[in-house]
Amino acid sequence: MLPNEQTLQFSQAKLKAKDSLRFTMRRSGGEVWYMVEDEIAGKFFQIGLPQYTLLSLLNGKRTVNDAMMKTATLLRQNALDEQEAANLCKWTIESGLVETELSSSSSRRAEAAEKELMRKTVSWLNPISLKFPIFNPDALVTTANHFLGWLVSPVGALIWMVVVMWGGFTFLTNASEFVNRRVSSFSPDDILWFAVAWLVLKLMHELAHGVVCKRFGGRVTSFGILLLLFIPLPFVDVTSSWRFANKWYRILTSAAGMLVEVFIAAIACLIWAESSPGPLQYHAGNVMVAATLHTLLFNANPLMKFDGYYMLSDWLEIPNLSDHGRTYVKSAFKRMYFGNEIKQPVENGWRSTAVKIYGFLAIAWFFLISIGLSLAASSLFEGFGLLIAVVGLTLWFGLPIVKFIKYLATGTKLEAPNRQWFAVAASLTCVLLVGFLFLCPSPTVVSAPVVIDYEPLSIVRAEAPGFANQIHVTNGQTVQKGDLLVTLENPDLLSELKSVEVDIRISKLRINAYLESEDISSLQLERELLASKVQRSAELRALVSTLEVRAPQDGNVLGLDLATKQETYLQPGDEILSIGKHGEVQGIALARQQDVQWLRDHEDGRVYLKIWGRSESQFVDGEISQIDPRARDDMPHDAFAASNGGPLAVVPREQVESVDHRAKDDEDDLMLTQPRVPIEIRLSASDAQTLWAGQTGLMYLRGREESLGGYLGSNFMRFIRHNNYRTHGL
Repeated sequence: MLPNEQTLQFSQAKLKAKDSLRFTMRRSGGEVWYMVEDEIAGKFFQIGLPQYTLLSLLNGKRTVNDAMMKTATLLRQNALDEQEAANLCKWTIESGLVETELSSSSSRRAEAAEKELMRKTVSWLNPISLKFPIFNPDALVTTANHFLGWLVSPVGALIWMVVVMWGGFTFLTNASEFVNRRVSSFSPDDILWFAVAWLVLKLMHELAHGVVCKRFGGRVTSFGILLLLFIPLPFVDVTSSWRFANKWYRILTSAAGMLVEVFIAAIACLIWAESSPGPLQYHAGNVMVAATLHTLLFNANPLMKFDGYYMLSDWLEIPNLSDHGRTYVKSAFKRMYFGNEIKQPVENGWRSTAVKIYGFLAIAWFFLISIGLSLAASSLFEGFGLLIAVVGLTLWFGLPIVKFIKYLATGTKLEAPNRQWFAVAASLTCVLLVGFLFLCPSPTVVSAPVVIDYEPLSIVRAEAPGFANQIHVTNGQTVQKGDLLVTLENPDLLSELKSVEVDIRISKLRINAYLESEDISSLQLERELLASKVQRSAELRALVSTLEVRAPQDGNVLGLDLATKQETYLQPGDEILSIGKHGEVQGIALARQQDVQWLRDHEDGRVYLKIWGRSESQFVDGEISQIDPRARDDMPHDAFAASNGGPLAVVPREQVESVDHRAKDDEDDLMLTQPRVPIEIRLSASDAQTLWAGQTGLMYLRGREESLGGYLGSNFMRFIRHNNYRTHGL
C-alpha cells in the first residue's frame, strides 16, 4: 500500500490488462524482457520479466495481492516487492495498459476522451507547431518497395558508401569555392527554389522510411505534414517497426531518411563540381544545402522526437524513452516540491540510468527549443510574429502551469499533494532564485570585436579618368610625401587640352582683328568666349596633372591588388591604394547598441585589448577617444566581416537595399546584419610600435555595476521594445 491516504488500495484492487495489449519476448545481453504494444493506441513499452509476469496475471478477477503471491511462487527471489508492485500498478494505470473499475466506468471513459480531445485541440491551436495527418500511404509504399526495395541490401550499402565518400571528398576539395559562390551569395530571391528543393527532399526522406519499414515486414499507417514555424515537414508513421525483433532493422528504418538525403547531397555535390555556372549548378547547390541543413539541426538530434531520437531509443532498446524520461523528471519534481516518493523507471540496470539522464537533457532542450522557436517566430514574421510567440509560449507553458495549479488545489485520485512541504520548498526556491539574480553581479565585462588600423590612413583615389599605364610602387613599399605612385594615361583628355589651347590662340587673333576694325560688340562676345576657354584650359591642366598620382603623406603602401589594376580603366573616385605609417595606429571597435550608453558613461575609462596571436595574459592598454554618435551597418575595416574570417555576420548590400536607395559606390559592399557603433581607441606609443594594421582581437571594458536580474530584465525589455518598434512602430 502506498503511504498516501487517497491512493488506491492496490493490494485489494482488481486490475485487468487491456485486451489490445500484445506481448513479445526479446533477449538482449543475456537479459529477457518483453515488448508491450497497445495496438489501439499505437504505443510501445518495454518491461522486465517480473513486471511482465505480474501484468499477465492481472485478469480482472484476482486481486493484485493474489497476483503478487503467484508471481512470488513463479519467480521466487526475482519477484517484485510490495512497493515495486504498487509502483508498477500505478504506472500501468497512468499509461493506460490496465483497466480498473474507475477507468472502465462510463464517466471515467468520458473524462479520458475529454482529456484526449483537449490534447488534440491544444496541439492544433499552437501556431508554431501544427501536425496534419492526410492519408494512409501503405499501398503507395508497397509499390515503391517493389521497385526500390533491392537497395536495402549489401549491394545498396556498397553503392551508398562509394557515392557518399566520392561526394564528401569532392566537397572537401571545393568547400571554400562552394561557400563563396553559393552560401555567401544566397539572397531572398533564392528562397522559392530552395523551398522546392527542401520539400522534394523531405518527401524522398519520408518515402525512404516507408520503403525500409515495408522491406522488413512493417506497415506504414499514416502520412501527413508537420508545420514547424509554418515550414512544411512531411512525416510517415512507421511505429510498427518496433515489432522488428532485430534492433538494427529498427535503427535502419529510422536512419533511412537521413541516409537518402546524404546520398542525394553527395550526388548533387558531384554535379555541382562538374557543371558550369548556370541553372544546373544553381539547383545542385540548393539541394546540397537543403539535404544537410535540416538533417544536422533536427533529424540527427536525439533530444527531439525525430529520427535521431528513435535511433537512440532502438539502440538502447528503451521504447518510449521520451515518455519514460519525462515521467521520471516529473516524479523527481514532485519529490522535491511535495515530498512524494520518487517513481523509479520500469527499466532495470543501466537502462534506468539512461532514462534518468535522457529525461533531464530532454526537458532542458524543450525549454531551449521552445524559447528559441518563439524568438525566431517573433523575428521572422513581420507584424504578428510577437503574437505567434506569445500564443506558442502560452500553450507550451501556460497549460502545464494550469494543470499544476489544479493538482496543487485538488490532487488526483491516486495521490494528494503535501501543501506544507510545497510551501516550504517553493519559498526556499524563491529565496535562492531572488538571491542569485539580485546578489550575483551581471557579466562584468563589455566586449566588442576590434581591428588595428592606421591613423591617419590616406586613401589614394583617381582624380581624373584614365588607364593605369604604369604602377611605380608595390604593396608594403615605403614612400615619401610627393613620390610618384601611379601614372594614368588618357589620350582623350590630352587631345581636348590641345584643342582648347588652339582655340585660345585663335580667339586671341580674333580679338586683335576686332580691335583694329573697332567692332565693339563682336569684341565683347569674343572676350567672354576666351575667358571660358581659359577657365576650361586651367581645369584640363589640373586634371592632366593628376594623371601622375603622388603620395599624400609618408608611409607604407597598402594595396594587395595593385597588380590587377595594371592597364585597367579608372573612374574619378576609384580607390587605387592606401598609405599608412607604421607606429601610427589606433584600435577600432564595433560595439553593440545596447552597450553604448554604458560605454558613454565611461568614455574616459581604460579599455583592454586582447589581440589574437599574443599570449593569453598579454593585454594591450587603450583609451576610448571617440564614440560614433550613431549605429552604422557599414564596416570601417574588411577584417570585421565573417566572409573575411572576422567575427561579424554580413550580407551583400545589394540583397537588402533597392537600387534606388543604394549609392553607385556601394554596389559591391557588404553590410552588417546588425548595426553596430564604431569606437576609436587611442593606444600608447609603445603599443602602437608593436602592433600592425589588420590585426584583430577583442576590446574589454571591466566594471559593469548591475545585478544579474537587472541585466536580464533590461535586455528582455529592450528585446520587447525592439520587436514592437520593428513590427508595429511603437
